[in-house]
Amino acid sequence: MPAAIVERWPAIRALLLAVMLFFHAVAAAPLPHRVTDDDLRNPVTIEEIAAWARRLTALGVPIAATDLGAQVQAVSAQIADLHHALEAPSDPLFRLTGTDQGWALFSNPDTHPARLQIRVRRQGERTFDVLFQHLDDDHDWWAGTLTYRRLRGVYDAGGMKSKPRKPYVRFGKWVGRRVLDEFPDVEAVEVRTLRTHTTLPGEPPDARFEVRHVVKTERTP
Repeated sequence: MPAAIVERWPAIRALLLAVMLFFHAVAAAPLPHRVTDDDLRNPVTIEEIAAWARRLTALGVPIAATDLGAQVQAVSAQIADLHHALEAPSDPLFRLTGTDQGWALFSNPDTHPARLQIRVRRQGERTFDVLFQHLDDDHDWWAGTLTYRRLRGVYDAGGMKSKPRKPYVRFGKWVGRRVLDEFPDVEAVEVRTLRTHTTLPGEPPDARFEVRHVVKTERTP
C-alpha cells in the first residue's frame, strides 16, 4: 500500500464508515412504504386512517377517511421515490455483500398481531386440545424454542398475508412431525395463527380472533 494511503488510512477508514452508516440509516429510517390499494383494505390501515380522520376533523380540518386514504397514497409514493433514490447508490454494494437493512425500524404499529397456536387431537377423541399458544402460560409446550426471536419471524410476519408463505408451511409441518414424535397418542396436529385485535387505551378489549393459515399433520398408519 502506498505510503500516502497508509498515512491517511485512519481518515479514509472513518470516511468509509461514515458513508456506510449514512446509507444504513437511510435504509432503516422509519419512513412509510408506498401505500397500495391492497394496503388500504388492510384492517390495520382502515383503523389508522379512520382514527386520523377523526383527529383532523376535531382539530378543524374536516376530511373523510376515503379522501385521507387517497392523500396518504399520493404522499407515500413521493416519499418512497425519494427513499429509493437515496438508497440507489448503495444497492449494488449491499447486494454483493448481503448487508442490506431489510426492514424499517418501528415504521407502524401492528394492531392485528398473529399469535401462534398448536392444537392436537388424541386417539379416541373428536376435538382438539391446545398444546401451545403464544403468550399463554397454561399452554407452553416447547415454548423456549417456539418463542425464540429468530423463529418467531417465521410466523409473526405472516399474520396479515392472505396465504401462508412457504417458510411458514414448512415450519408447520416440521412442528407437526415433532409433536407426533413426542406424543404417541396424538393422531393429528394443527399449527395455525390467531389474528387478534389490540385495542387502544381506554377502549374495551376485543376478544374476537380470526383463525388463519392452518397446517395440519396426521399420523399415518
